[in-house]
Amino acid sequence: MKVTKFISILALGIGLVSASPLRPRQAPIGKWDIVGDSQVAAMHIVLASYKDIYIIDKLEVNKIKQANGNPAISAIYDIETNQVTPLDLTTDTFCSAGYQSARFITPTDPNPDWMEIPNGMTTSRWYPAMATLPNGNVLVVGGSLKGTGKNTDALNNPTYEIWSAGGAPQPQPVQFPFLVDTMPYNLYPFVHVMPNFENKQLVFVFANTQGILFDIETNTVISKTPVLPGGIRSYPLTGNSILLPLRPSLNYKPTIMICGGNTVMEITSPGIASCGRIDPTDPNAQWEMDNFGGTGRIMPDAVLLPDAKVLYVNGGGTGFAGYHRGTKDNPLYVNDNPILTPFIYDPETKEWNTNLAPSTVPRLYHSVATLVSDGRVFITGSNPQPNVELGTKFPTEYRVEMFTPPYLQTGLARPVINSVAGFTTLNTQRIQVSYQQTVEVKVTKGQANSFITAAIIHHGFVTHSQSFSRKYVMLKVISAQYDPNNTNNLTLNLEMPPNPTILPPGPSYLYILDNGIPATYSVALTLGFPTTN
Repeated sequence: MKVTKFISILALGIGLVSASPLRPRQAPIGKWDIVGDSQVAAMHIVLASYKDIYIIDKLEVNKIKQANGNPAISAIYDIETNQVTPLDLTTDTFCSAGYQSARFITPTDPNPDWMEIPNGMTTSRWYPAMATLPNGNVLVVGGSLKGTGKNTDALNNPTYEIWSAGGAPQPQPVQFPFLVDTMPYNLYPFVHVMPNFENKQLVFVFANTQGILFDIETNTVISKTPVLPGGIRSYPLTGNSILLPLRPSLNYKPTIMICGGNTVMEITSPGIASCGRIDPTDPNAQWEMDNFGGTGRIMPDAVLLPDAKVLYVNGGGTGFAGYHRGTKDNPLYVNDNPILTPFIYDPETKEWNTNLAPSTVPRLYHSVATLVSDGRVFITGSNPQPNVELGTKFPTEYRVEMFTPPYLQTGLARPVINSVAGFTTLNTQRIQVSYQQTVEVKVTKGQANSFITAAIIHHGFVTHSQSFSRKYVMLKVISAQYDPNNTNNLTLNLEMPPNPTILPPGPSYLYILDNGIPATYSVALTLGFPTTN
């Protein structure tokens, strides 16, 4: 059986407190455009190619139909044409689950479609998290045995299992006591693979208010982080966790940033207006607190932008994740007061830019966002009800928006990638590169006084304010040489990440920037190990 995984397929410490500065108010920047209709409610998405986004929902009556005439619950959205192609999918993908089902798809196939294994998992899981490990296997962590809101002892599944790169699970799940210690707010735990130079399979796992550094190979807790102040950060009091860009200049030192959430599971309770930053690999790790730009959010989505900043979008000002109570005609929404204004966070300066143009589309429970290859951000979803509902206060939302970040509003020309590793035809297939490899990239610069930077990004699998396995790694520019016949053209030599703990093997995208402005398109790569004869 051949399967290809392109998805990863989600003592009290007060810490150091700092209120990050806000930029002076000017005319709002950034731009929103409603560009299309997803046809399928977007509970989960993944960027599968430079132009295709795969959308996955749960079983419900969406607009478009599968080949067998049933309503589609998965589709391909083409960001160039805004056209939608249904995919055949029958097992219920509700909240990354369906209990024991596993599903695979190969985007590089001429006619990709889902392969389903209804009883593929060794145990039932609802609201699990996933991460691609350095060896290419997929870690699946936690969840509940049945659908629930807040977890219960009877439903808790405090285990993890590992799927091999070849597409088979290990024989038995492994007990994981951390998910007992963090009850009842331990669903969709945050999981990040930690960079290191010993090729250890270390993960940072966070749930509720607690975090641990864990060694998968030895099944041991290496260390515990202090309690994160401010409130609960995990489902259904959903916050967001992100691994900030890894920089070779800092020896790939990891910094986790967790923002938002809530303090109690009450409809009117305001979202948490704080973030915590920490390096879980530091033996003396402490949380450094921030103010989340001054606005609390529940269910925020975070997007790593090509310029190494973080865009926060979507979510509500009050409540918790879940479906409305009552009826369609008389709903009581458990998440409300949508936050329409995005924020941008700069990890280097620790500044927030909150002076951005607001969206007009509320995005609450089951909303998603991801960076796309041309540097814009794809945003869709919001479905805070058990079935498709239209014409309500917060309907099932099919409108697709593109957010244009400020770096695309400068009026300056963008660089163009002309070739990568000798390939001049780009994005018709993924270009194979290896760890530590020096890769030649030819570009046309965008500006007279150029400052070229490069990054490789794995966009991850997006759902429920998580993006499983997402990583941003800055690349070393070893050399840059002008073309003597055309000084607008440059030949760059870029060094790929040193090992798979820095960036997992598999699909990623190469971004080139000139003075912080990304190239017209990124280039699809497959990162792997050098071949031997």
